[in-house]
Amino acid sequence: MAAPMQRPSALAVLALVALLAVPAAAEIVHLKDGTLLHGEIIAFDEASGFRLRRVDTGGEVGLRWEHLPPEEVRRIKASRGFTGDEVQPWLVNVVHLVMKNGTTETGVLVEGGKPDSYTLRRRSGTDSFPRQHVRSVEPGRAEGLSIYPAEELYGVIQAELGTPVNAAGQFEMAVACEGAGLYEQAREHYQAARELDARLKPDLIEQRIARLAVKIEDRAETAEIDAIRNRLYKKQFDEALQAVAAFREAYPASRQLGDLVLLEADIGRQREAHYAAKVISDYFSFLGKTINEVAREDGMTIGGAMELLEDGVHPEIVARLAETYRMTEPAIEALWQARSGGSVRTSGYGTGTWILGEERALHWVGADDEEDEAAVQPAETEEDLQKRIEEVLKKREEEAKKRAATSASTRALQEGITQDEWWASAANDDRVRWLTAYYAEFSGHLTVLRAKPRPCRQCNALGTVEALNEKGEVEQAPCPVCKALKYERLVNFR
Repeated sequence: MAAPMQRPSALAVLALVALLAVPAAAEIVHLKDGTLLHGEIIAFDEASGFRLRRVDTGGEVGLRWEHLPPEEVRRIKASRGFTGDEVQPWLVNVVHLVMKNGTTETGVLVEGGKPDSYTLRRRSGTDSFPRQHVRSVEPGRAEGLSIYPAEELYGVIQAELGTPVNAAGQFEMAVACEGAGLYEQAREHYQAARELDARLKPDLIEQRIARLAVKIEDRAETAEIDAIRNRLYKKQFDEALQAVAAFREAYPASRQLGDLVLLEADIGRQREAHYAAKVISDYFSFLGKTINEVAREDGMTIGGAMELLEDGVHPEIVARLAETYRMTEPAIEALWQARSGGSVRTSGYGTGTWILGEERALHWVGADDEEDEAAVQPAETEEDLQKRIEEVLKKREEEAKKRAATSASTRALQEGITQDEWWASAANDDRVRWLTAYYAEFSGHLTVLRAKPRPCRQCNALGTVEALNEKGEVEQAPCPVCKALKYERLVNFR
């Protein structure tokens, strides 16, 4: 007999009713900090963001695009037809004359100028620069309005895109003109696109026409924002951020504050990406300078140099980078910790390898080439395995005898030369290489890919060389390069 069906509880019924009552347009919005908001988007602006009516509280919250990760911004815009037509700066081909005095001149190269000069055309006019003052000529791209007057730039865009003949062409022309800063022309082309086909992106076109009306009416503010955007394109991040602050102070009630907020967020993102790409090369540049300063320091001992490398160099480099980038030291530290890639660098302890002591000097870090090769060899027979074990045991016994002899000769040698005596007699380049290898391996701030001993190039890993004694007889003497250690240590790092 089937069990009687149980009636749902009142709580379950209420939960079901609440679920059915959720608006069909409700969706889950992901924020950058991991928060999930469930609600209905009741107001939307392509430039600034949207308002969300929450399902759980019924309250409304305003969200700007910078509150969301990029993929979530694209998803929400795409769901409303706002995608694939982002306004981008209209750039034109130019050349950059890199001058010998360190400055750069940008413009369109004019043919037929003076034979001994480069002639550039810019919005400000035509200028000539003697070739003898130019270090290099490099191709590039620049904002259209920085090169051409507005009327001429419009002709340049028309020449590239052609005369629009339908709604799609009018829309493409409008987007290009808006990116070029030709706002009156952009509005005219958006209006033409709407008249030719009212079904073509109606919400997007309506919002852009309204936005352009504000830009045209508030020309002074628009010019300031365009100037900030131009600084961003030139990677003048600090100047751009200063201009953002000045704009807020000058126009606290501006109708373009939404555009400014997005622009400021873009400046921050590009600034961080720019310095993230530079931090590796700049860090090693400062590291090289610092190590050279330590190596040349009068009265410095090798023990003092080692202590300085372990405790003081990294904070000093971070402080220098923070000052150079105009960022906080924690922000620089975060960039350094998040770094990836970079060239593999190599340094070695050279004739000072013995200072590490036998255990650290002969310690392997990373894969052994021989082990890598063995990993791809075919499986060996039991007879081969037994033979190889015997060879390994014999080899270890011989190595133990060699290490005992080496340790004894090393101790005897160290009785005749101290670490500081080696430091005092070493050439500056040898000190620099030694300190670089030590910092890479033991500071904890670099990534060691491999550190290994390699046979001494002087004695071929014998630990001794032939020398004449006081009687003129040939005898074996400790190698003057490896100090009887038989090896010198190399470090590969990033």
